[in-house]
Amino acid sequence: MSDEAVSGLPMSIDITIERGCIVVRLGGHLVIDNVPRLNRWINRIGRLEGRVLVAMDLRGVVGCDSIGVDALVDGAGRIRQSGGFLIAANYPDACAAFAARAVLETRASVRDAIDELHTWS
Repeated sequence: MSDEAVSGLPMSIDITIERGCIVVRLGGHLVIDNVPRLNRWINRIGRLEGRVLVAMDLRGVVGCDSIGVDALVDGAGRIRQSGGFLIAANYPDACAAFAARAVLETRASVRDAIDELHTWS
């Protein structure tokens, strides 16, 4: 399922299920204008019943600001508070300037993230 288009810098959100995990693929610009959309999806995922395992694929992110990185970190925290786990995959160079802010579990690929999530469940 994909999210609706917005004005400003574009960001895509695509959500699929792979090997029992929710995979959230982000593309485009992870910036302040797009954070409300990301937060809505993270909140929806956090309300799912049971232990939710989320791999967030950041390969398609081409632009990022500190607010976008904070949204990733906060989203991971909300998923944990509801009993689930989130691991980011393909952490992009676009976000590297804010690496010190990104207290996220990260893996090199979605496959690695899913494998790790299954060891936690």
